[in-house]
Amino acid sequence: MAIQLRQQLKLSQQLIMTPQLQMAIKLLQLSKQELLEMVSQELEENPALEGEVEEPSAEETLMEQTEALPEDPSPDREVTIEENIQEDIDWSSYFQDTAASGRVSQETETRETSSIDSFTAQKESLNDHLLWQLLMTALSPEEETIGSLIIGNLNPDGYLETTVEELAELSGATPERVETALSIIQDFDPI
Repeated sequence: MAIQLRQQLKLSQQLIMTPQLQMAIKLLQLSKQELLEMVSQELEENPALEGEVEEPSAEETLMEQTEALPEDPSPDREVTIEENIQEDIDWSSYFQDTAASGRVSQETETRETSSIDSFTAQKESLNDHLLWQLLMTALSPEEETIGSLIIGNLNPDGYLETTVEELAELSGATPERVETALSIIQDFDPI
């Protein structure tokens, strides 16, 4: 039996009616006159609130009332359902959002898990590290050639397997130049 770690993402959406949201909905439904009355009542009940409520004039109140009257005041007219339904409201999403007490739909996402080998970095060899340091130093092309020849003749433990004379022969340089390049490489930082 193998134990596996798996990560899953679950999304859920739920509408919660906070007291502030309920109050905002209640205030939006009020007319200007009702809103002014409610504000003045709150100012009277709560001494910590300060403010002045402008009472509308009689003309403004009369104008608001006449604007609120329907255009066709005939009481015999029958209103059809199509007239009452507003086309700009998406009723299906409205009922889904308000049904918070029922089931909550959840979406799950599964991802393929990759092995730990893909996350581990490749080990850098001693030769790669020393060649990188050699290229980062400001050397002449001849010193770079001798240095890469020296690094290429190191064993995995970092010991030089050939003599300075053999390296001088292979590179076509003097043994003194090979020893200078060797001393530069010996000053490099190991991995």
